[in-house]
Amino acid sequence: MSLSLGEKIFYIIIILAIILSNPPILNIVNEYCKTHPLTLGFPTFWLYLEIVWTIVIVAFAIAAIKIEKWRNIEEKIEKILSGKEVQ
Repeated sequence: MSLSLGEKIFYIIIILAIILSNPPILNIVNEYCKTHPLTLGFPTFWLYLEIVWTIVIVAFAIAAIKIEKWRNIEEKIEKILSGKEVQ
């Protein structure tokens, strides 16, 4: 099964978000936050995490609209639950 370009981009965004919100990256961001506690009037660490996960939410929304395999997912789930074959 080959992935479309959109799927590859989506999965890369998800993997990067997971990496960017776990140590050791968070430790690096935390060191920066110690010297710069506020950015644009907001806590820097909070702002960093909000930006990372907002990008993920937008990626999910775009993927749900654009990726062909994700369309009609409700019908596919219903077929699986009822025991019918899904193609």
